[in-house]
Amino acid sequence: METDVCVVGAGYAGLTAARRLVQGGRNVVVLEARDRIGGRVWTQHLADGAPVDRGAGWLAPYHDRITALAGEVGVSTYKTWVKGAHLLVDGDRNRRYTGLIPKISPLAVGSIAWAQFKLDRAARKVPLDAPWTAPNAAEWDARTIADYIDHCGITRGIGRDLFEMAVRGLFTGDLDDTSYLHLLFLVRAHGSINNLFSIEKGSQENLVAGGAGEIAKRVADDLGEAVHVNTPVRSITQRDDHVLVAGDALEVSARHVVMTTPPALTIDIAFDPVLPDDRLTLYRKAVAGPETKTLVVYDEPFWRAEGFSGQTAEPNSLAEVTLDASPESDTPGVIASFTFGPVAARAYTLEPAVRRQGVIDALTNRLGPRAASPVEFIETAWWEEQWTRGCSMAHLPPGILSRFGPLLQEPLGRVHWAGTETATKSHGAIDGAVRSGERAAAEILDRG
Repeated sequence: METDVCVVGAGYAGLTAARRLVQGGRNVVVLEARDRIGGRVWTQHLADGAPVDRGAGWLAPYHDRITALAGEVGVSTYKTWVKGAHLLVDGDRNRRYTGLIPKISPLAVGSIAWAQFKLDRAARKVPLDAPWTAPNAAEWDARTIADYIDHCGITRGIGRDLFEMAVRGLFTGDLDDTSYLHLLFLVRAHGSINNLFSIEKGSQENLVAGGAGEIAKRVADDLGEAVHVNTPVRSITQRDDHVLVAGDALEVSARHVVMTTPPALTIDIAFDPVLPDDRLTLYRKAVAGPETKTLVVYDEPFWRAEGFSGQTAEPNSLAEVTLDASPESDTPGVIASFTFGPVAARAYTLEPAVRRQGVIDALTNRLGPRAASPVEFIETAWWEEQWTRGCSMAHLPPGILSRFGPLLQEPLGRVHWAGTETATKSHGAIDGAVRSGERAAAEILDRG
């Protein structure tokens, strides 16, 4: 096949890039290794047709590019359910609270607030488009997030456990191997640490009518036969005036390529000329961590009538964080349960039946006896997915962002790079993926 641009990957970055290129008058071919489109967004429909999101699903009010894309294809959003009491499990005690702050000791609350204030203050010194140029970039990038948490002043106990879990949930990797500069960059990319942690006015405020995959589906439908699934790319060969992209049963000749795969998957592709050593180092180190999202489905969201929001937390458990993820119709009722990083990896060593019962027992303890009888239980271990290998995004170990950060976006000949890991604003989110696709498309259109 011959085309103007070959896009590798049909997640939100790839689909957005393809859409903007077509709108700019270019012909495109999109190659996707999976048997579906959407990438780390994966909407599944239950037997009754209700949509549930096995992957990324929430949008923030400041995620304006994905919201604009949704508007283009006629998809709306609705608010995450937050009414009622939230729960924080502390040993044998269930602490009920409303709002953002759980009922823990004033000293713990104060120490968390002070740590978050200092984190936001440091993040404001990180240039959004070039975090490696921050005045303290080298120092911050030499430090791990685990070290930061050890010295941030948060009182040990449930408050410290809760904060550590929340930060671990942002990266999903081992915080002993994640750069503090990357954390500051992520905070800068979303405005504040509270924006990342919050439902109302934060990263989990909105869900997508029909599921987050509905936007991707409509974009792909508009692209039509340009999108090819079940087509993993095996090699990319650059020549002076074109690029050859070869899959198992399809070869595409294009003037430009947009690479949108997770960084760790890039090194599985044979490049000719070979990737430079600095890029190989970046892609080998930019690895996403273990994260499990489990959807526990009930006939109805019974917890709402019983005065619960569905938002619960129990650090280091088989259901570390839960949220109400029910469809816009309010039926069925869906609780989304998450485990992150090393906790997810340890949980996955258990037999599936043991994990299932552990999650159900945790929900029963928190939400009452009706939680013991779900109608469906859907578990997705994202680091076990062949074409994903971790969520929600790649985390960068110390020393990588300050040395190799510019390569995240910098074209390599006729190959351009997209994906939420390459985004600045909304880095790591669906909105970041959309922004990166728009940027890559603009680079190609500007080159003529």
